[in-house]
Amino acid sequence: MIVLNRFIVYYFSLVLLIGSLAYTPWVLASYGMFPSELVFVFVIVGGVSPAIAALIVVRLEFGKGGVEYLFSQFSRKGFSKLWFLTAVLLPLALTVSAILLWSIAGGIYVLDLTKLAEFPPILIVNFLMNMWEEIGWRGYALPALQKKHNALISSLIVGGFWALWHWPHFAVKDNVMAVNYHNYLWFAVFILLYSISYTWLYNYTNGSLFTVSLYHASTNAANTILFVEANISHSIFPCYFLTVAILATALVFVFKQKLWFKQHYLKEKEEHGFQPRWFTSYSSTRLLSLKLFLGFHLPLLKPS
Repeated sequence: MIVLNRFIVYYFSLVLLIGSLAYTPWVLASYGMFPSELVFVFVIVGGVSPAIAALIVVRLEFGKGGVEYLFSQFSRKGFSKLWFLTAVLLPLALTVSAILLWSIAGGIYVLDLTKLAEFPPILIVNFLMNMWEEIGWRGYALPALQKKHNALISSLIVGGFWALWHWPHFAVKDNVMAVNYHNYLWFAVFILLYSISYTWLYNYTNGSLFTVSLYHASTNAANTILFVEANISHSIFPCYFLTVAILATALVFVFKQKLWFKQHYLKEKEEHGFQPRWFTSYSSTRLLSLKLFLGFHLPLLKPS
């Protein structure tokens, strides 16, 4: 049974509301019904709406300490730094695998190695943009859901709302996303599958927002360099969809008893008397709620 507490309901409602309102001028402008020169500001607000909604709800539920904790997830420790490399290279491996499948099916791809030099700057730019999404989807929603549900169910719920949040992009006339992903239904299923790998990375890195933001950025950067600039995004998407589906299936089956199909608990880490700066300004009940929800320096229990 899926159980959503009122604060996670507030979050999903708020992120969809802010996102829809912010993206509406973009949709209207594509049909000549809104000044195009004003669209950029609204698109920025829409892009950061997951973070805006998370900050509002966390402040409402936990106060200032919750906001401080939310951003502290970018500096999580206690895991191998090889996960950073995984976050960068896995999306590249998925895109290259899609290209290989496409080539086997008869597609022609000319690899321009000089384009790889563009990857680092595009990665950085995308990181600075995508981190605001991850603050909401993985920083707030995912751990909130994992209080009540296993990682797989939590992934699918986050993925569902993540896909729904992208709906306005498909309402924009001749938008590249609608062209590349064929239609919204294919895109929604694709996002549901991709969400599983985000949860895997998040849980295995003690809830590191830096890692999942890097993963998100690398995904977009790899797509830009290997798909978009080669003008094959639309035709190669079925192969790309297949590679992501294979990855999601493999993750579920390989880690099924260790991660996906059991309750994911939080375990307190011994801090030997450590107290956060804001400890004395919050009641013990409120602080306990914060610990149970996300955990102040309480990394997610690694599957064993």
